[in-house]
Amino acid sequence: MRIQLPNQQEVDIPILRYLWIPILFLVIFLGGSMVYQVEAEEEGVLLRFGKHVETVGPGLHFKLFYPVDQIYKVPSRIVDVQQFGYRSRGTRREADYAEESSMLTGDLNIVLAGFDVQFSREDPAHYLFNVKDPVDTLRDISQSVMREIMGDRASIPILTIGRTEIQMRARELIQDYVNRFAMGLRINEVNLIFTSPPDQVRAAFNDLNKAEQDAVRFVEEASREYQERVPRARGQAERMVLEAQGFQERRVRTARGDADRFISMLESYELAPEITRTRLYLENLERHAPNLKEILVVDEDLQSVLPLLNLQSSESR
Repeated sequence: MRIQLPNQQEVDIPILRYLWIPILFLVIFLGGSMVYQVEAEEEGVLLRFGKHVETVGPGLHFKLFYPVDQIYKVPSRIVDVQQFGYRSRGTRREADYAEESSMLTGDLNIVLAGFDVQFSREDPAHYLFNVKDPVDTLRDISQSVMREIMGDRASIPILTIGRTEIQMRARELIQDYVNRFAMGLRINEVNLIFTSPPDQVRAAFNDLNKAEQDAVRFVEEASREYQERVPRARGQAERMVLEAQGFQERRVRTARGDADRFISMLESYELAPEITRTRLYLENLERHAPNLKEILVVDEDLQSVLPLLNLQSSESR
């Protein structure tokens, strides 16, 4: 670059000749700072002069240069887990966190409980600006809620059948506190990982638990036997009643038939006594004769019994 002085002389200043280089770097730097990328699992919170302007989704975006615009990226599509009373190390679980897991129950007993809270960042702006440290606040809320729930229940239901109800209640209460503080979090699940008595009373609790399991088993076996025997007895009773009714009907019909036959026979006898007597005699003889092994004919004119020929042997011939 050349500068002409008042005496008409031109002066060459080399530094001004290369002034465009830092200006070019400044333009490139500012231009690069105006482009930013939001990953697929993130959302970007854009601030302009410190005020929240908008929340953008994944992709390539543009903003004004720093410090006019600032961008904060929040992993809103990732589910995080906070663990209480234990820590997972890969596939191994460490449970030596007595300060977190020791809880006082409603019947003034101590139980050890480990649980986790799964959450996601539903509102990135609320997550960033409404609470100073939302994750630590969530931990405090979760421990307070779980201790409150344990304090409202007896130890035996907590250690045996109350797990599902405790998980549901804890999730509702934690979400209620999170919404009250506008923390921008959604509680997905609360999982009660383990509940156990302290080591000092574990043997006694195991005996009690075994006795309760035996009692439940005995009740189930008795109920199953009741379900088997009562329907069978009812079926047998119904069958006996039906058989008795059938026998009654059969006997009544038979008696009526015998009475009608006797009346008919009496009427025939009154009309022809001798013929009816002979007919009855022959009918009885015909009915009972095949069952006799030996048949004798007695003649009043004979002095002894005359054996009749063996009818069965003669018939077989």
